[in-house]
Amino acid sequence: MYTVFEETRVEGRAEEIIETGYEFGLSDDDILGRLQRKLDISLEMARAYLRRFGKKTV
Repeated sequence: MYTVFEETRVEGRAEEIIETGYEFGLSDDDILGRLQRKLDISLEMARAYLRRFGKKTV
């Protein structure tokens, strides 16, 4: 189980991975795979992060 600090750190890393993935033109599937590998999380959790931090309209 994550502590609050670990969860915050993981969320920050997820946001960085997603932003960097989009900057380099990666597809959503590639970003999901990177999230799973880098953060050791499930596909469902990776999808939740992608929905939360994914392409934002300005």
